Amino acid sequence: MKVFHTLYIISSVFLFSQDFPTSWSQSYGTYDVAHVHECGHYALGFSLNNYCIYQQQGEHVGDTIAYDERRFDILAKIGLLKNTEFEIKYSYPTSGILSLKYQFLNSFIDGALKCGFGYMKGTRVGKITDYVFDFYPTLIFSKNLFKEIKIFLAPKIIYSIHLKDRQEPSDREPRFIFQYGYGFGLSIGKNFAIMPETNWLFGNNEGILYTVHQFGLGINVRIH
Repeated sequence: MKVFHTLYIISSVFLFSQDFPTSWSQSYGTYDVAHVHECGHYALGFSLNNYCIYQQQGEHVGDTIAYDERRFDILAKIGLLKNTEFEIKYSYPTSGILSLKYQFLNSFIDGALKCGFGYMKGTRVGKITDYVFDFYPTLIFSKNLFKEIKIFLAPKIIYSIHLKDRQEPSDREPRFIFQYGYGFGLSIGKNFAIMPETNWLFGNNEGILYTVHQFGLGINVRIH
């Protein structure tokens, strides 16, 4: 019952956030290891992300922007079936992601495949509103370094479909953006884990090549 209450609160906040007018929100953080929760067990989490560097390449080399815009996530995970876990994540102020994770390797190194679907609304001052649909296939590999310290590597792809608001005048066609990269971090603790992570993403936005470097800190609390 507590799980459903948590999911209800997250979804309610997400729906309310659609009234926020001028912000973008997109979390690239993994904050996850390959291990999945047992069926019926769940966890709650929180993360703070700092988008620090956006750099264009090619003919736009030198166009580097350092951001200090912090975004936070709240998330809930629950074990559904054997080796399978469901996650819902809300990224302040206007993004939400639903994911399924399947652990396919439990050995010297743990491995899992996590597939997510995300939605984001973004409005820029003087420009049209975008409704963005993201697809997140991610591989997660993790390994114990010490008793309660794990290291994880998460190669990932993000495919985004940007649809404009049909009620606003614009001749712009929908955009399709492909990004790929990886996350690298630590999970320190067991039932209460602190998870620092850095992410590198490489993208192509209508011929403009760019990289994004993000650093964040997550907290994951297991509830049995």
